[in-house]
Amino acid sequence: MGARIRAYDWSRSVLGPPDNWPQSLRVIVRLILNSRQPMMIWWGPELIQFYNDAYIPLMETERHPEALGGCGRDFSGCVWDVVGPQIDHVMAGNGSTGQEDRLVPVTRNGRRENAWWSYSLAPIDAEDGVGGVFVICDEVTAQHLAREALKDQARYLMRLFEQAPGYIAVFRGPDHVFELTNAAYVNLVGDREFIGKPLGEIMPEIVDQGGLALLDDVYRTGKACAGKLERMRVRPVAGGPVKEIFVDFVLQPIVEADGAVSGIFTMGVDVTDHVHAERHLHLVNAELEHRVKNSLAVVAAIASQTLRENCTDTAYHAFQNRLTALGKAHDILTSASRPAASILDVVENALAPHRPGAGRISLSGPPVMIGSKQALSLWLAIHELVTNAMKYGALSNDRGRIDISWRKKSDRGSPVFRFLWREREGPRVVKPVKKGFGSELIEGGLAWDFGGCVDVSYKPSGFICRLTALMENLGAPLCEPA
Repeated sequence: MGARIRAYDWSRSVLGPPDNWPQSLRVIVRLILNSRQPMMIWWGPELIQFYNDAYIPLMETERHPEALGGCGRDFSGCVWDVVGPQIDHVMAGNGSTGQEDRLVPVTRNGRRENAWWSYSLAPIDAEDGVGGVFVICDEVTAQHLAREALKDQARYLMRLFEQAPGYIAVFRGPDHVFELTNAAYVNLVGDREFIGKPLGEIMPEIVDQGGLALLDDVYRTGKACAGKLERMRVRPVAGGPVKEIFVDFVLQPIVEADGAVSGIFTMGVDVTDHVHAERHLHLVNAELEHRVKNSLAVVAAIASQTLRENCTDTAYHAFQNRLTALGKAHDILTSASRPAASILDVVENALAPHRPGAGRISLSGPPVMIGSKQALSLWLAIHELVTNAMKYGALSNDRGRIDISWRKKSDRGSPVFRFLWREREGPRVVKPVKKGFGSELIEGGLAWDFGGCVDVSYKPSGFICRLTALMENLGAPLCEPA
């Protein structure tokens, strides 16, 4: 730009030749030409323009080089609405002015676009007052957009924080001053002025329950702490009644780059409704167990009066044993808090009254949950199988063994459940001439309740019973326990 200024025909300008320029103008022109900072000058009432090389990339593209020596009002384009009043302010002798991160749209390559600027306007002294305006400016569009992107991201994260279903709070410093809380936290403990206040001041009821000591320990040691189904008492309204709640929570230390703990991040879930539901279910199960046992006792009494004189002792005792097995099957279901049981629990409890010496019955298989209907059916089937094994099969001598196993397997894309009862080293097996109730229970009832098929084999070497069913038919909401 130095060459352009020297080559410019200033005799045709209101300024005249450079030798006639005021000393202050010549000095400031030399200053801007030797600077790498974008600078320009508006001089005199006509606002004659001067600018340096660093300023050229910031100009509206159609303005250079014609803007040199031209009138500022004619060459400022769409920016004049913004900077015009500020120039008038400086030229009127009111001192410097400027803007930081100011939106000033410009036209580049024939298209108007938003641009952000930081600039200052200072007066240039002349003999009769202010001779012109000295401008130092920089385009900060990239920085502005980057800051706005960070703000958008921060606002997005704050929305997630505020809308999180679990409660969250952030404490700072050894006094555990509230820095952040979300809506779930406020709903849990009550609405009050949290931010900027210590926990001990705003929630004294937590201090009385040892909550402050727990936070002190996490802050001091830098080790996280977690709790499950923890009982708390909170006072949602100052001076109001205390409310009992139950929560699962984590206290996580906030560790800075230098390793120092600066605060604690806590998050958790209100499980009060879950705890109350568990208690209610426990009461319902206890009542159900009581009623089932009373019903079975009535059935047993009726059977005793009806069957004792009309059937053999063997048949009578078999009926009583089956009734007892049914009662124990109900026990394992009502003792749980969900209408399902694990295969292992069902098998072990069904075998418990009949379990021979160690090593004679082996169990193997992965964790699998089955529904209440399937658990009852399998329990009764195992009771029949082990009873028959003790009478006629592998457990009727001192050498026989029983292998019980189950597994999950994908068969043509559909997960399949397989259960196997295998007897070995017992007496020679002879297929019964007719099917009794036990056989109907195993081959019919078990297959029906599992929605699968049951195959039995009376090989001379040992009795075998196989159950095959789709995993989706097991009737449990979760096939694998947590």
